Amino acid sequence: MSHKFESVDIIIVGGGMVGLMLASALRQTGLHIVVVERMEAAPFMSLGVDCRVSAIVQGNVQILQSLGVWKYLEDKAGPMSSMSVWDGQEQGGIRFDAIEIKKDTLGYLLENSVLVDALKQSLKESHDVELLCPEIVTSVVWKRDCVHVKLESGRALSAPLIVGADGGRSWLREQADIDTFQRDYGQKGIVATVKPRFSHQTVAYQRFLNTGPLALLPMKGDVCSIVWSAANERADELMALSDSNFIDELDLNLGGLLGGIVEVGKRAAFPLKAQLARHIVRPRLALIGDAAHSIHPLAGLGVNLGLRDAMVLAQEIVDARKFEEDWGDLSVLNRYLKLRLPDVLMTMGSMETLHRTFIAQFPAWIKLRGLGMKAVGNSGLVKQLLMKNSTGLNLPVPHSIE
Repeated sequence: MSHKFESVDIIIVGGGMVGLMLASALRQTGLHIVVVERMEAAPFMSLGVDCRVSAIVQGNVQILQSLGVWKYLEDKAGPMSSMSVWDGQEQGGIRFDAIEIKKDTLGYLLENSVLVDALKQSLKESHDVELLCPEIVTSVVWKRDCVHVKLESGRALSAPLIVGADGGRSWLREQADIDTFQRDYGQKGIVATVKPRFSHQTVAYQRFLNTGPLALLPMKGDVCSIVWSAANERADELMALSDSNFIDELDLNLGGLLGGIVEVGKRAAFPLKAQLARHIVRPRLALIGDAAHSIHPLAGLGVNLGLRDAMVLAQEIVDARKFEEDWGDLSVLNRYLKLRLPDVLMTMGSMETLHRTFIAQFPAWIKLRGLGMKAVGNSGLVKQLLMKNSTGLNLPVPHSIE
């Protein structure tokens, strides 16, 4: 039977940002990698910009530069030089400036589809990576020393490791019978591209309303991307409004920021959930990105966790190979887990705390929150630490992959 299975080194299920990042990180190692993607995700366009955007923090920009992917993104990325955060109820506000951590930018805003294209571009430089799209995995069987995979096209593959990068509703995670811890926020996030009257000057704004956070993110070309989290009912109301009424609500909640919003593109809404897989690794299986964990999309940071997963896993695979270890073995995969869990749990925890802090509606708590924001705004050290953590500069960046 087994002679029909073609041997490869790694099978990655899911060709989104995170799956492609892993393939790109390993593309010059000589490993034979197969990426299986169900279908190319169509960008959701709003004012000519993909609605789905990510804030790529400075630490990850450095990784993309070292991978040679950044050159495809440079002229498409909108720099974010500072971030202004304030509260809907009190006058407390914090401003994070890149200068405070001796950098030019905190990070860049990118359309997800643009990042995916750049990663695909980088894979063309390698003969060792096969990107199969559209293609579907029809069966996975875990053996003691390998995993057997059958594809819809009839190909049968065998590899020491399979990686699940197939998103929050991961098919592979389900096949492995792995459950998730879930938290439904009872909220939706509304995304759209808007045009303000005045230039955003590369500043990102985030206002915490009692219904949830509203972020205005600076994109390339003087448009902004909004992410507005609101309780399901409120979100449905907002989605049902005409463009001009939606702009009125937006201006009201942003306090006429940047001279007001003059135009809004097509809007989309998605449910907000946080989840964590009960097992991120199993023998011959590793989960990365949203398949492993997804967080409340405060300021679009979720993808950064996934990109760091991809880099750390790539590094562990490369090290294992150097020492002639089996990279699908649990002892190797546990090293990836140990390195990633603190970062994932800390980020999930801080997002949860932030979410709870701002949803709480007690007058005394609101007062405290305002003071807390002022305190953070005034204490240099705490603020720098917060910034370094949120920009990913404090994280162990995997050493260059040789």
